[in-house]
Amino acid sequence: MNPRFFLAAALVVAGFSLHSEDVTGKWKADFTTQIGHLKYVYDLKANGDKLTGKAFRDLDGEKMETAITDGKIKGDEVSFIETAKYQDQEVRIEYSGKLAGDEIKFTRKVGDFATTEIVARREKESSVSVDGKWRAEFDTQIGKQKYLYVFKVDGDKLTGRATGDIAGEKSDTEISEGKVKGTEISFLETVKFQGQDVPVNYTGKVSGDEIKFTRKVADIATEEMVAKRAKE
Repeated sequence: MNPRFFLAAALVVAGFSLHSEDVTGKWKADFTTQIGHLKYVYDLKANGDKLTGKAFRDLDGEKMETAITDGKIKGDEVSFIETAKYQDQEVRIEYSGKLAGDEIKFTRKVGDFATTEIVARREKESSVSVDGKWRAEFDTQIGKQKYLYVFKVDGDKLTGRATGDIAGEKSDTEISEGKVKGTEISFLETVKFQGQDVPVNYTGKVSGDEIKFTRKVADIATEEMVAKRAKE
């Protein structure tokens, strides 16, 4: 068999996989039609070249939720059907669109009544509230440690300070490389130990008033610890 055939087939499969991953998520659209101003959230889930999900519609405060059908993905092309209720009648709405980054440009055909060009934009996963003070207390190879973390978030960037107390010996370090993505948080603390700079990498997940961290101290140790929001 021609090896070029296998290469082409692999590229096609990779293309489906890439765009499937890109389409999955929530998309918002806001546009005016003959029946009024519509606001939509499309919650899409891709599996290979198949697309499922729901369309959440708001027409002047009147809300509707519809499962989409006949969903398909081919390269950067996306299509599906929404069956909406209007004046007790079922109306077939056909969507055909093209994915480009964080936008899908759709042609939306409502039965034989109207055709509208709309743009759905990806709804970014919002970062949780991390701003403020967080306290942690945990055991390590060098003894019990107490920490106060003061965080400040600006978009997806995290800054702040880490103040440690190891058996009365205190440290105060500005954190660096701080990032926040949804509920995930990471940063670097560089501490002094026996005259040496030691990198301490934190990766964690925020859940309410707790952050569950994995704390990696250079190549020496890895610890699981929990920081709790300090009540003012």
